[in-house]
Amino acid sequence: MRRHSTATLLLALVAACPIGDRPTEAASTPITLNSTTETGTIRIVGAERTRPDGDLWARSDADVHGRLALLRVEIICEDADPRRARRAFADVLGLNFIDHFPKSGQDAQAPATISISLRDVTAAEALEALIEASSGSRRGAWQVRSGILEVGPRETLARRTRPITRVIEVTDLLLEPPSFVPPDHYLRGFGLGASDEKTRRRTPRQIGADLVGSIVAQVEPDAWHPVSEAEIADGLVDPVDPRDPYRGRNLDPGRLDPETETPVPIYVQGRWASVRLKDRVIVVRAPAFVLMGIEGLPKPVPPPAILLEPR
Repeated sequence: MRRHSTATLLLALVAACPIGDRPTEAASTPITLNSTTETGTIRIVGAERTRPDGDLWARSDADVHGRLALLRVEIICEDADPRRARRAFADVLGLNFIDHFPKSGQDAQAPATISISLRDVTAAEALEALIEASSGSRRGAWQVRSGILEVGPRETLARRTRPITRVIEVTDLLLEPPSFVPPDHYLRGFGLGASDEKTRRRTPRQIGADLVGSIVAQVEPDAWHPVSEAEIADGLVDPVDPRDPYRGRNLDPGRLDPETETPVPIYVQGRWASVRLKDRVIVVRAPAFVLMGIEGLPKPVPPPAILLEPR
């Protein structure tokens, strides 16, 4: 993304890390927090495009997407308080925000401070860096629900936030162009003038099984794993029906039920998410951060120009 050449710089001093005073390219009222040892800088330095109207605070998933994708930011901090830095980032971008990371002292593996120096990067890249630096031994993630940005450890987001059910049309993805294959005597060199051409083509069920398998393998693979014995002992309920002879998973398009001789459904029931192929759609029930990996966020709405004005 290219920077907006006429954008007014917005400076926000936040409780993030100790640094000296920095010159600004535009007058602005700094946002200061009650700390003499934990201050830092997070500011918007440009935008790919903006719109003239719009509220300061994002109201929809598309609004949040627009700010993360189209704004460019700078983050300079050292030995920052992670929670303060994450909150300041959301405030500068005008995002309603829920932080699911544990507070300092509640997780011995979580970092007590973070140090980041990012200049002229997209807000989405900065958010990824903040989460990576904050995650410690437990991988973090972010998601957007009802216009609210949420961050936290992946297992916490999966267990604490309500899953979303989505029906995704995949008819076009289940159609495969035929592959024309010459008969055997063509391959042997004796078929000059013959017209008994053959075709090779996978069925929609076969393609659908591959599609579901690709989602499970590539989009947050941990979400589709079975619940482990340790997790059950820790209180996590196994979502797989104990009467299920396939233990919550079938990706074989040729498998038949031995009693009814009908095809076994193509499905995967994991610890955090489930997916099922039904005719020409896939039905996914998963946390928002998993769904984001499958279908993305709504088309981004350009952020309002007010975000680039002095505050």
